[in-house]
Amino acid sequence: MSRIDKHGPITGGFRAPLNAAWNATSGPSGVSDLNRVICVALNGSGRLIKATTALSVVGVVCLPSAKDAGSPVDVMTAGEIVELDTNDLQTGSPAAGTKYYLDTTASRLTATAPAAGTNAAYIGTTVEAGRLVVRVGSFQG
Repeated sequence: MSRIDKHGPITGGFRAPLNAAWNATSGPSGVSDLNRVICVALNGSGRLIKATTALSVVGVVCLPSAKDAGSPVDVMTAGEIVELDTNDLQTGSPAAGTKYYLDTTASRLTATAPAAGTNAAYIGTTVEAGRLVVRVGSFQG
């Protein structure tokens, strides 16, 4: 059950409204999107949606409770998330010193490095097995 540990309220992110309700049934394969690191993008109306391409990622959310469509939420672009676990990753378990990228399958994280010359949304690096330092928008080629 992931949670935000550190977040710079002035420069570490921004607020935006949700395009759709965010609740315990909004995740894939019966896994709740609550308390999970989810990569997000903005749609043409300026509302948050799950990111589906590397170029669309604007940050991550880790919501502790259900929210209605239109509710404003904090989007992290720089900060730290603790208690990262296997439900936050597309495959595998978190490991210290690992770079994580967007996995477009479920808007979650993957440790699979992008192929040379391709775009991949870098999300952050784990300092410890369960602590992710988020730096969305940083180039990690």
